[in-house]
Amino acid sequence: MIRSAPQKVLVLAPHPDDEALGCGGTIKLITSAGGTADVVYLTRGELGVEPGGRPPPQLQEQLARQRSAEAEAACRILGVRNVRFLQGRDGHLQQEPGLWRDVWEALAADEYRSVFCPWQYDGHSDHVAAFGLLLAALRHQPRQLDVWLYEVWAPLNSNMVLSIDSTIRSKLEAIRAHKSQMATMNYARAFRALAQYRSLFCPSARYAEAFTMLDCEDLLAAVDRAEKPG
Repeated sequence: MIRSAPQKVLVLAPHPDDEALGCGGTIKLITSAGGTADVVYLTRGELGVEPGGRPPPQLQEQLARQRSAEAEAACRILGVRNVRFLQGRDGHLQQEPGLWRDVWEALAADEYRSVFCPWQYDGHSDHVAAFGLLLAALRHQPRQLDVWLYEVWAPLNSNMVLSIDSTIRSKLEAIRAHKSQMATMNYARAFRALAQYRSLFCPSARYAEAFTMLDCEDLLAAVDRAEKPG
């Protein structure tokens, strides 16, 4: 994907920071090669404080504004063209199945070749919900797309591992742009270590990102087979 003609991709991020954590190095590879990347955030991350914490409504709105600004800063570092927020509720995406229509509209807005999304067992309810919203949107999407599933909270079974040696600095800079999150956990250190681990599966690399990549028809067929009784 990266070495062929310039690509046009859409990245779905449940929260501000997932784009950088899960596939920031690959986003920068695409944009540095002359491709186009747009990012759609499903929420504004208004609950993104200490684990288990729930700030009062006024603080939630303040945090949502801060995290939105941080997301835009991170996306500038990664060379992202457009940023959009769908206004889903942080921590409640599983109760908002109708958001698939907004995801579909985002997919239909341009001639994207690929869409990036967290994988279906990523260990956070909003990430699992994001995968479900993408599936619903793809069932109404006539154009063929490659689907790149990425990891944040749980390792996936990858069939594609890309070296991000040339973009690891940009990935870490983008992660650090999410200052409100870096205040509670050293994500840059953790995801630098993950990129180092993933390089074991890309022997020529020091840093890498891992994905499950398949076309949308194969993805939908695999999901249908898994859900069929018996």
